[in-house]
Amino acid sequence: MLEFIREYDECKGWSQPGLHSCAHWLNWKCGISLGAAREKVREAHAVRELPKITEAFREGRISYSKVRAMTRVATPENENYLMIARRGTAAHVERLVRHYRSVERKEALKK
Repeated sequence: MLEFIREYDECKGWSQPGLHSCAHWLNWKCGISLGAAREKVREAHAVRELPKITEAFREGRISYSKVRAMTRVATPENENYLMIARRGTAAHVERLVRHYRSVERKEALKK
């Protein structure tokens, strides 16, 4: 699904009068909240650069909830570390991402 959303966004298939973005189209056509639609578009673009996460998600080894959380902080450089998600619950991954963001903020302040 995320791949389809990314492709639809990139080709601007959603573009028509009154629509401002792919998220607005998802909100209108799929009936999901605008915030959730924005998250789906963000995730769809993020996974393009994250082959390990994409593969694990495609194969059913990690859930959408875990992908959603991991893509908030995932980069090609830290993707291996985040694959720890296979062993925990979605709540554990959310907590891991919160702590990861906290450490990143503290590191940025030191610089």
